[in-house]
This record gives sequence, C-alpha cells and structure tokens, in this order.
Amino acid sequence: MTYFGKRARQILLSTATVIGLALAVAGQSGTVATAAPRLAASVVPAGAITTQSVGMQMFMWPWVSLQTECTYVLGPEHIDWIMVSPPQEDITGPQWWTHYQPVSYSLNSQLGTERQFTDMVSACNDAGVKVIVDAVINHMSASNSGVGFDNTAYTKYSYPGLYDSADFHAGLATIDPNNYCGTRISNFSDPFQVTHCELLGLSDLATEKPSVRQTIADYLNHLIDLGVAGFRIDAAKHIGLDDLTAIHGLLNPVNGQPPYFVQESIGTARYNSAWTGNGDVFAWDYQALFANMFNGQANYLISSPVVNNILGNPDNTVIMVSNHDTERSDSSHPTITYEDYKKYQAASEFLLADPRGKPMLYTGYSYLTKDSGPTQDSSGFYLPATCPAGSKAAVQQKSYPVGTYVCMERWTGIKGMIQWRHEVASAPQTNAAVSGKLASFTRGTGFFAINASQTFIKGSLTKTVKTGLPKGTYCDVISGGATAKRGGKCIGTTVVVDSKGKAKITLASMTALALDKSNKLK
Repeated sequence: MTYFGKRARQILLSTATVIGLALAVAGQSGTVATAAPRLAASVVPAGAITTQSVGMQMFMWPWVSLQTECTYVLGPEHIDWIMVSPPQEDITGPQWWTHYQPVSYSLNSQLGTERQFTDMVSACNDAGVKVIVDAVINHMSASNSGVGFDNTAYTKYSYPGLYDSADFHAGLATIDPNNYCGTRISNFSDPFQVTHCELLGLSDLATEKPSVRQTIADYLNHLIDLGVAGFRIDAAKHIGLDDLTAIHGLLNPVNGQPPYFVQESIGTARYNSAWTGNGDVFAWDYQALFANMFNGQANYLISSPVVNNILGNPDNTVIMVSNHDTERSDSSHPTITYEDYKKYQAASEFLLADPRGKPMLYTGYSYLTKDSGPTQDSSGFYLPATCPAGSKAAVQQKSYPVGTYVCMERWTGIKGMIQWRHEVASAPQTNAAVSGKLASFTRGTGFFAINASQTFIKGSLTKTVKTGLPKGTYCDVISGGATAKRGGKCIGTTVVVDSKGKAKITLASMTALALDKSNKLK
C-alpha cells in the first residue's frame, strides 16, 4: 500500500551500521555483536503494563542500537517496556522535532529502515521488552512544500497516497461545522480551537472523517502487525477524545486485548480522567512537582493528599521525571534533566520506589541547543548510539560530550532499583516518615530512603530510621546494583537492621539507599 512508502530508497548499509552498537553482558562500552537476521516479527510479551512494570523512553535511539540494547541490556535488566521515537517518514533537517512532522507513513526515516525497525521490535520482544511507538497522528507537516527523508514529495495539505486538502480542517467547506478556524491555536482553553485550529502551524487532520480515521488506523495496525505493543499518542488533546476513541476502536488486538495507549492529553488529573477509557495518561502536575520534591521539600516524597490529588488514578497514570519536551522547557516550567547530575539520578531512583503510578524513565542524548537532533551520517541517518565509557557498566557524569547518549539504563543505581521495584511488586507504602530532609518508607520486603537536600556540602546526613525489615545485614542495591550481594559480601554499602527493625543510615545530599530481601546477607 502506498502509505508504506512506495518511494522508499534502496539503501545498502555498511557492515558497521548493520552490526550497530551492543554491549557485553558485563555492560562495558564499545563491544559490538552482529544482529541475527530476522524474517518475521515475534510475539509481543504476555501481560499488561501495570504499576509494577518499569518503562523507559529511549528518545531518538536508532533502531540498530535499540536492537542490541534490548538484547544485551534492557532485557537482562528486566525493563518491561520502552517508548521509541516516531518511526514514520518526516521532513528533513537536523532538528529532533522533524520527527513530529510526518510526510508519509513509510517506515524509512533518520532512525533507520523498515527492516531495521522490524528487526528491532522482534529483538525487543524476544528479550521480554514491549515496544511502545510514539504515534504522530494529529497532523502532518507545517512546511508549504518539500521532499521527505524517504524522497516523498508533498505540500502542506497534500500527501500522495494518504491525504488531500479535503482531509484537513483547513480544506473543509466554509459551511462545514468542522471547518478550520483560520488561525493557529491561541486559546488553549477553547475546545474547538484545540481540536480544529493548527498547533504551531501544523496541518491539522480532520480526524472526525471516517476515511481519515481509517488511514490512521491502517498505519497503526501495520505497526501492530510488526510486533508493536501499543502507542504514545502525540498531541492526543488536539485530536479530541471522541475522534481518538473512534480510532482506538479500529485497531487490531495485541495478545487478545486492545493495544496499549498512553495519551498526551496535557492537563490536570481531573481533566485527564475522561481519557482513561482509551488507556493511560501522563501525570503532568506530578511531573512538575518533581522540581519541588527535589528542592528540599521532602514531605512530598511520601504519601500525602497533595500528591495523591494531582496524580489521579495510579492504575491509569504514567509518572515521569522528564521527557523529550519537558527536558527542553524554559525556566518558567522547571524540570530535572540529565544536566542536573546527582539530582536526576536521585529523582529517577525515587520514581522507581514510588508506588503511585506507572514509572517511565527517560534517557536521551546530550545536545548543544534545544533544537539539536542526534549526530547524522552523510546519508542523514543517525549514528549508532554511543554511551559514556568507563570502568563500570554505567557512568553518570556531570558533562556528556555533545551527541553522547545518556544511557540511564546502565547506571548501577537504576539497575538496582528496577530489581527492587519488581521485588516489592504491589506492596503499599508503610512506615513513611520525614526527618528533616530525609524521607523513608517500607514497601513489603523493601526499604527506601533518600536525602532530598539540594545543598551539596561536605559530610552527610545520618539518621536512625525504622526500616520495617527483619533483623539482619543488607546490601544497598543503589550503590551495589541489582545483585548487590555476591560471594557472601556486599558490593556497595552495608546496612545493619536491629531486632526492632531499625537501622542507622548515612546519606549524602541527593543520594538514596534501598534494601530488599533478595540482597540480605544474613
């Protein structure tokens, strides 16, 4: 079918590109492995994405790199799902946001070819990692005309084999009640403007038309056929709930259930609740609160009415420290990013400890400007992902060379907290306490504590806390990793819990500690 890219270029890839980037099981940077050829998509791993699951947005990771990352890192570390960047053909350019301006539904883009995408999805499924695709279906491009990455010629309101002018709100008859409002969105509180005007000048699809809905559904169903488990719906708020619900109803099942949806319906928990009939939503107010949580306001780090009210139903809510948009927000919308060094790691570790919602970690790349995309080769493809080198499996540093990927999934503390979260499962938060800037709580067979002080001073905070754990010696999984107990010794910090379940712990500013039954010495 034409929307799969009839004009796709025949590209002969170099051996290095086919191989991509892989790590040895030990996690050392620079070791590569040949990706085995795959002829068909594999089966999506069973089970739903729940509050016990761990997800990660792998922003702008090329398909060849994700294929090996799933096999050698994400799968073995028990990441349950990843969100990948939009795979469709888009406008050309060095900026990351070109991927959010589609020109066709061909799966040949700067991120790789359709074959590479299919191989990546299969490898991730084989490794037990579900793939969630960032789906841009509210609009096409904002350009008056041009040629896309896969050589598709287009104009702003004409995309051969997909849409013509009558498929956009700007092309509807003036007497049509859904006619374009004649301007960009200026009032984001006006439901008609939000769903019928153009977002940042992007050509807004008339998603109330059955033919447009079916074309979108055909694209998403093609991705499902390739083994994709679900979608992040970009600009869901601008599609509109009725239209998106209708599109959702046209999609093929995944393992006998509707495909997973997480919708970008930016708003409060109360506003977002209406969208949960289709799937999950993001906790935007909760994400914004993180900047305050890790600015010394430790009381927010444990269960409280303030936090619970802005979160909404945790079973339908994805929580995050940052994403590709918030990472690049201005000072009026503060957020925590990889540039915040220890704070970013501490916030991400807390995200995995928090029982409220479905955690989505975020790992992108270091950029020179907020518009900068990853480094491209002479053909426009992104170079394979490069992670920081170092003596450990993961290196977290203050400054990443421009273009280097952050690779949070390899950080020792993140590996430990992924194991910790899976162990505690659905256990509620108990023994929650705040002592100064130290917050701590128990979840089942696990204990977590964090020093939320943002002031980096010499010395540390020492407190005696109630862990809720049985008497014994425990190995901290943040300093020691998922298997902090090896050969009868602790790899990282050792913590002794007394007969009353109490322990004396010492934590520096913006650091955390986590104990669990699996890493108990005696």
